[in-house]
Amino acid sequence: MTIYETLQHALRKQVQVHRFSGRCVRVRCKALSSIDAIGQPEQRDYPIIKGKEVIVEADFEGVKGQAFTDEFENADYLIDDLLTINLDSNARRASFVSGLNAVFRYLHLCDKTVHCKDDEPKACADYLTERIKPGSKVLLVGYQPRFLEKLASACNLRVVDLDQDNIGSEISGVIVDPPEMTNAAIEWCDLIFATGSTVVNGTIGDFLGRDKSVLFYGITVSAAAEILGLDRYCYCGH
Repeated sequence: MTIYETLQHALRKQVQVHRFSGRCVRVRCKALSSIDAIGQPEQRDYPIIKGKEVIVEADFEGVKGQAFTDEFENADYLIDDLLTINLDSNARRASFVSGLNAVFRYLHLCDKTVHCKDDEPKACADYLTERIKPGSKVLLVGYQPRFLEKLASACNLRVVDLDQDNIGSEISGVIVDPPEMTNAAIEWCDLIFATGSTVVNGTIGDFLGRDKSVLFYGITVSAAAEILGLDRYCYCGH
């Protein structure tokens, strides 16, 4: 069973247990503006503010679930649709994952499915060294500027990112590597600290089943982390 089949199976189980099937319950997915998604933090270098990503938000019975993505659709799904949707694109995976987060949050099966705002992303980074041992070799997967700054000052750090505008840049003394360097960086590191949006862009499997500790961060992976038994860091999520 693939990761996405496992996630859909877990959702199907909850739909059956709670008799959601056949009801006119909709998961309403829409992309948020950067202000609605992250507020107005003092620093303006977050990918969502620069227009590189958006947050897709699903609403299930008034409960919100969100997912980061670089592709999206403004869609209106019946909950039964999420059980059979073809998860063959980032846009569809973003709708599914945000919907999964909303349903599991409604059922109190996961938490922190809504992104932190304003100064909270910086505060979230300040607590990193409570989970990540200073001096360790860390691979940061996905450019999160406050995490990069904090980890660069406390750990031996490598960074890989998909954004061509970041690749090759030196940030806080660390060169951002392209995705082609991921395997070499994994071999080097003690810990993989990966964005939860890998569950949307389809690369999450690249970091599982390896002889390395993995810690996923953010709201996107909220329900998936509970279903798949993954470690997760999201200190200031809502």
